[in-house]
Amino acid sequence: MAPTFKALVVTAKKQTTPLTLADYEEPSLSEGELLLENVAAAQNPVDAKQVDFDFGISSLPWVLGADVAGRVYKTGPGVTKFTVGDRVTSFLERKTPRHSGYQTFSIAAEKRTVKLPENYSFESGSTLPAGFVTAAATLADAFGISIPSASSPTVPSFDGEPFLVWGGSGSVGAYVIQLAHLFGFDVIATASPANHEYVKSLGAKHVFDHRDPDVVSKIREVAGPDLSKVYDAVSEGGTVEASVKSITSSEGKVAIILPLPSPDPSTASVKVIATGTSKATEIPALGEAVYWYLEELLSRGILIPNKFKIIPGGLSGVNEGLSLQRRHKISGEKLVYRIADSEF
Repeated sequence: MAPTFKALVVTAKKQTTPLTLADYEEPSLSEGELLLENVAAAQNPVDAKQVDFDFGISSLPWVLGADVAGRVYKTGPGVTKFTVGDRVTSFLERKTPRHSGYQTFSIAAEKRTVKLPENYSFESGSTLPAGFVTAAATLADAFGISIPSASSPTVPSFDGEPFLVWGGSGSVGAYVIQLAHLFGFDVIATASPANHEYVKSLGAKHVFDHRDPDVVSKIREVAGPDLSKVYDAVSEGGTVEASVKSITSSEGKVAIILPLPSPDPSTASVKVIATGTSKATEIPALGEAVYWYLEELLSRGILIPNKFKIIPGGLSGVNEGLSLQRRHKISGEKLVYRIADSEF
């Protein structure tokens, strides 16, 4: 049966009407590229923002989506790591509509794609790339933590040093917790009470309700005098300021997931750093290490994907998912779409 090339497209700047399905031609591949037959695609918060604020959309029609899992359908020139039929997950570049996720087939960069073992479903696999890459790249860039790589696979050891993750049940926060735990930190996290047990299962030693008016004092009490590293995976609504106040060491750093607010919330002793996913692209050696380590952890079966919820209708359900995002109805889970459920 001939393949179906369908995409969910943005057709106007700051579009307020539902996104619609459209046909496209099978794309050609450049050096180091794969054509993936998508099985599942996961939603990220940036997806709704791209539509609402005309962010990162360089032409129309456009396709949203960065996280997909599926099978290699074709390999382009110079590809050596993958063969047709391989199960993979990929963090798409989104530099053109064909390099994006909400469609039946996507172009993926070989260097941003990892093999997905059989013990991970495609749905769970689609929740991995953007969150993990952001988490690992930030730990390296903001805190100088060496991410294990093929040439240097030694896992860092921080021997019980405290590390705070503000927003531990979100996609990025969940991966920061797991990495920090693997690296020997005593992880402290915040989350809503409904997600406390989940956050503990990821490796957090202490979890506090982020809405508790005494949360900062409680964090400082369990952290002791040596808390110098905080990852704020929320970075809005007062969390940056709370993260700064949580530092107990004589000096420290707070990494945030959003751009640096104005005025700069840094103090004489605490530096706030805006960093994230882009560092894995800007620093090739870091990107290589991050994707190698992601594949290594998956091969060992020790990385826990994000919790997720399947939205019915496949690509046709993305409009509902974007609406849920805008209404702040998503907590502690990612929304995932099964491409085969799409209403073509």
